[in-house]
Amino acid sequence: MNPWIAKAVILVANVVLIAIRAPHGHRSRSIKVVKSRKGTLEIVLLSLMWIAFFVPLIWIAVPAFSFAEYRLGAGPLVAGIVCFAAGLWLFFRSHADLGTNWSITLEVRDQHQLITHGVYRRIRHPMYTAYVTRSKRLVPGIW
Repeated sequence: MNPWIAKAVILVANVVLIAIRAPHGHRSRSIKVVKSRKGTLEIVLLSLMWIAFFVPLIWIAVPAFSFAEYRLGAGPLVAGIVCFAAGLWLFFRSHADLGTNWSITLEVRDQHQLITHGVYRRIRHPMYTAYVTRSKRLVPGIW
């Protein structure tokens, strides 16, 4: 199967990821921060997440990882698409359930509250779970 099919799926999934997160980031900036716990470790971890976000995009754009490509069968492609869909749904639900409590860094906002409904009722860290689900990428030979 043509690797461009997998590359298109990854590109679409990343665009959807950005579309899910953008309105929540915009909304959360309008709520006053009462306490910020942003430290060096958090900055390093966020930087690593950004790198992890861009590696598949680099694979799409340039042949840097072409040495690791191999023929992609229909089964792994479908399994990858299912993982992406499940991860993106969980990512969406976790943002929607957090509402104005969401922020990209560890911050307590005005009228902050513990969320125990929705996906947070069953999963302690659904956003991280969504990233793990999404990380079962279609990048042949890398994951």
